Amino acid sequence: MPWNSINIRNNGDIRICCNANSYTENKGIVRMDDGTPYNIGKHEITDARNAELLKEVRLKMLNDEWHPECERCRQEEINGIKSRREHEVLEWGEYSGDFDIEAAQAVTDEDGSIDTNAQPLEFFDIRYGNFCNLKCRMCGPTESHTWFNDYVKLHGRNQFNDTHGTVVLEKNKKGRWETDSYNWFKQSNWFWNQFEKHTTNTKRMYIVGGEPLIIDEHLELLERLVANGNSHNIEIEYNSNLTNVTKNIVNAWEKFKQIRIGASIDGLGDVFNYQRAPANWNKVYQNMLTLENNPNINLKGWFTYTVTPLNLFHLPEFMQWKLEHSGLSKFNPITTAKPIVTYHMCHAPKHYNVKILPYEYKQQVCDTFDEYKKWIVTTEHADKVKNNFVDILNKVERFMNSEDYSEHLPTFIDTTLRLDEIRKQNILNIKSSIETNSLDSHLTRIRKKMNKINTSVKIQSKSEKLLICT
Repeated sequence: MPWNSINIRNNGDIRICCNANSYTENKGIVRMDDGTPYNIGKHEITDARNAELLKEVRLKMLNDEWHPECERCRQEEINGIKSRREHEVLEWGEYSGDFDIEAAQAVTDEDGSIDTNAQPLEFFDIRYGNFCNLKCRMCGPTESHTWFNDYVKLHGRNQFNDTHGTVVLEKNKKGRWETDSYNWFKQSNWFWNQFEKHTTNTKRMYIVGGEPLIIDEHLELLERLVANGNSHNIEIEYNSNLTNVTKNIVNAWEKFKQIRIGASIDGLGDVFNYQRAPANWNKVYQNMLTLENNPNINLKGWFTYTVTPLNLFHLPEFMQWKLEHSGLSKFNPITTAKPIVTYHMCHAPKHYNVKILPYEYKQQVCDTFDEYKKWIVTTEHADKVKNNFVDILNKVERFMNSEDYSEHLPTFIDTTLRLDEIRKQNILNIKSSIETNSLDSHLTRIRKKMNKINTSVKIQSKSEKLLICT
């Protein structure tokens, strides 16, 4: 990726990778010598590609070393979880099979710089601002403008930090908080000129937001690619909540080589609606069925299940739904070679990392997972997916138990209860969405066990219920 791709944050800043955002203060931002971030709305892409940070990352990779900005992928890989790095290695195998370590060395100078003409951009990773119709629990104001009002109520301040520094929110005429810090793509001739210049060799494009499917400029981008006559050679990949699948978007998608959608689905029914408020599970599910049944789109889809303390217990339940009830064959196809669910561990903020859970609760998670491991053996899918099913649960367990973040548990509890009050939600209302006969008995046993959980954390009775509600 440091050789053939560019990653654009939702405020227009350029960074090395979308995963370089969890462990360092710099958050992977590519900067000029004076510390100013390169920004797609203001600066030349060619200059950014040979910035000091990218040169450092290339040299580290060529020496088989981890750069500090790559810590998230390192953490996942040491726990057996497929990282973004591994995902990209596999994805690019079919495109750039000849671009291996020797090829990378051949085009890289001693200081880590490259000839950008000889190594053109093939992969665009672009985030259209922070305009989003959801305010997911593990998200925040830098990624969703819908978070602004809740953020002010939660923290008692109208400002937060981002890569450019402090972002100040101001009230509009309707009394809602807003900022123009994420509108880099609005009426930006500079961006469109650079876009036209650097997409000549594009093979893949990864589009995120905010929520890209509700942003007008996203549709304009698709239409420009179609008009250029090269769309049939381009794969478009999304991370989307799929709440807004319009006819115009579907019509555009039919003209591309392939449409790849990572659907942000964190559970069923109430679980999904709670973590990704104010999402509507039924509407999103119908949108997935619409795409599933469209023969004119070369669709490859998967669920991006973000694992947090809120939905950890529901992960195997969701996998069961995929196997027995979803009716979706294009989203995580059921094969021995593909995951039943494409899951992501939430790393930041730390109070939404599953490592925060106390030891006793982690044991209950393991007990629950063990029951599902026994269940999968009894199903018609056992021969095809048993190893895959068990492997996912084992890796999540391993990650959960790898470190103790319990000092962040009080923050999780406080934040959850306060957001419940702000949003008129109640975490205690999250219930299992499916209970087939084969699982009735063990779910009953699990709930009885969970009701007896006695953590060492001294919290109020309501907060204790919060720990067992999932």
